[in-house]
Amino acid sequence: MSTTVQSPPNSAPQVALPIHCTFEETEWRALARHWFPIAYSDEVVDKPLARTLLDQELIVYRTTGKQVVVARDLCIHRGVPMRHGWQEGDELICAYHGFRYGADGRCTKVPAQPDLPVPRKLCLETYACIERYGLIWTCLAVDSDHPTSIPDWPELEDPAFLMMHDPPPEWNATPGRQLENFIDVGHFSWIHTGTFGNRERPEVAPYEVEKRPYGFHVEYPYLAANSADSALGDSPTIQRWMAYDLHLPLACRLTVDYGEGRKHCIFDAPTPVSKKRTRIFFFIARNFDHHVPTRQLLDWENSILAEDKPIVESQRPEELPVDLSEEFHIRSDRFATAYRSAMKGLGLGKNYSA
Repeated sequence: MSTTVQSPPNSAPQVALPIHCTFEETEWRALARHWFPIAYSDEVVDKPLARTLLDQELIVYRTTGKQVVVARDLCIHRGVPMRHGWQEGDELICAYHGFRYGADGRCTKVPAQPDLPVPRKLCLETYACIERYGLIWTCLAVDSDHPTSIPDWPELEDPAFLMMHDPPPEWNATPGRQLENFIDVGHFSWIHTGTFGNRERPEVAPYEVEKRPYGFHVEYPYLAANSADSALGDSPTIQRWMAYDLHLPLACRLTVDYGEGRKHCIFDAPTPVSKKRTRIFFFIARNFDHHVPTRQLLDWENSILAEDKPIVESQRPEELPVDLSEEFHIRSDRFATAYRSAMKGLGLGKNYSA
């Protein structure tokens, strides 16, 4: 698996905002210096993939040498998206006039004038990218003075853990609201009664929020309901020991420990497509019961997401308030309030974040 950072050889020091940007400029720049997943590795195979991050339209493809390239989805000759073109070997071809671009973004051929030199400024704008943990990560505006990183998820490089995922869904919600929902332990017994929520145990046990260099670590016990068709035995309830590791700004791993070394990890990395549209990289890895069909496990996780979706999409304001006076908080919200304060510290707006 590649872990090399592909540097953008032709990116401008001050990255221009996308056309029709839905974010405030300060907010966009605060987010653009962080790394976000834009695709699973197995989505980028034999043809370019179009994706959008922070309103910036991107094209993602893999060369014959397995290098991943992330570029702005635009041929600057006449402004046609490269998604309408195709790939030949290591080159992308624009559908409009056949301009060819190499993996470094530079134009290699202008078919209409093959005997003339190709202007050096004729190139695709490329972005730094990393392929790790079965994901393609990119950063639109690398800030060497304030470097950021992707999360540390060693389970995804441990052969004892089997990773499973579906295509990333999109929600009409902001990623901050979605991630806060993921770390909110108080809603389990109310929203998730069709899956693991235990309505008989709505109280939230006291817990501590530990600040870490990457974000926060929280451990929390929950006596969950256990469905009749569960692979975890026939008891009506099961004790879940849950450890959250939240990597700012928008990535979190939840490790559910069932004892005897059995660990089930749930990863949540909501990527901002636009200000109020989110692509959710929500996937799992576990080191036990590998005989259980992958489809069964993913369907279970998807049913949990489906319980959350209408609630998160209905929240108002859509943005996550980072001014703590905007909404009311109780003791069990201390993880969420720590998260909101940290997001405000990243420069994500006076009142609201992504």
